[in-house]
Amino acid sequence: GLLQSTNGNTPFCVALGTRDRVAGEITPVSAEHSATRDNNEANYGAQLAIDLDLNTYSSTIPVQDGNSWFRLTLDQVHCVTQVIWYVIDRTPFQTWTCSDTQCTCTGYWCNDYTRTVSTSGTLPDNLPTVTDCKYGDTVQVDMADSGSFAIHEIVVVKRLGE
Repeated sequence: GLLQSTNGNTPFCVALGTRDRVAGEITPVSAEHSATRDNNEANYGAQLAIDLDLNTYSSTIPVQDGNSWFRLTLDQVHCVTQVIWYVIDRTPFQTWTCSDTQCTCTGYWCNDYTRTVSTSGTLPDNLPTVTDCKYGDTVQVDMADSGSFAIHEIVVVKRLGE
């Protein structure tokens, strides 16, 4: 829940602690991004977007070529159905729903970001044919105008029954 408090006469809300895992959530092996705000990994590192704590966040900035991106590596190839980007108050900023050909966005500023589910190597030959998810072991967020962005929490959801 949220704690409402006051600072003098100005009310403000603070998110309390951790978020709950969602059904089918994949725990990433690692998180990385193009560059960290102020070179401060402790306060803005990529790993803070997957620590279940909504009070922390990853702050991604562009590198010298102007590109800014955030990438998750999964433990193996999964059939990814959704990628959910949460803000501090536990509401989704963006939800990307994946089919076998693309991931489409609902939420805020969807045209400013692209989300890619891909495989670092070759896909195993024995995967069943599906249309309601995208196979991959890597999830990447790219910002269209190469600006800075923050992620409080990002969640990758696999196809249930996988």
